[in-house]
Amino acid sequence: MPAELTALFDENAETYDSVNRAISLGLDAHWRAWAAREAVRKPGARVLDAFAGSGAVGIAAGELGGTVTLADSSTGMLAVARRKARSRGVALKIAQTDLTARSLPFEPRSFDAVTVAFGLRYLEDPATVLRKLAGLLVTDGRLVVVEFVEPRSTLRSALPAAYFFHGIPRIAPLLGGRGDLHERLVETTRALGTWHDLTAIVARSGLAIVGSRSMGFGIVAGLVCTPV
Repeated sequence: MPAELTALFDENAETYDSVNRAISLGLDAHWRAWAAREAVRKPGARVLDAFAGSGAVGIAAGELGGTVTLADSSTGMLAVARRKARSRGVALKIAQTDLTARSLPFEPRSFDAVTVAFGLRYLEDPATVLRKLAGLLVTDGRLVVVEFVEPRSTLRSALPAAYFFHGIPRIAPLLGGRGDLHERLVETTRALGTWHDLTAIVARSGLAIVGSRSMGFGIVAGLVCTPV
């Protein structure tokens, strides 16, 4: 993860959750909860919440009985995650690390599930990172991706898409968003592309999609993947 992007998340750490909750009208919690449910299929499931940010998916997975590790490069976001986990009585491990580095600080085949929620679009080479994360999975493990995508142009998606791409960058700073974080949200979503583009990235990483869910009026894609 580029240092300047990590610094931007550090700058937004204290208001990140409240701003996200407001601009998503509370829906972001449901999207992340879906990822946690898909990750924890048995008590004690070992879950890596990759690019964890403030830990929403990982903490939800811990509340479902998972044994969770949060990994992120942002000191500020992980500090928020640690406080949240403590306040909710969730025990977890925290690793401050750059998951885009050549090697990862985890043993191969050491997790039952890896989650990547809203972090993929920031990566220069997302397929390569997914491939490395997939190497951390046990034989029957799953990698769960939740990400913003450009929705298909339909009457149902027109208003939500206009709000997402044009409204959020204007509203978020009024609610406490700092720097250009939410402008980047839009830019990186456009750069990532559509549902089809996201599934193509997954395919290049050597993963097969075994389950999916469209959320947020088509703006959010949820994919459940397994190594081929």
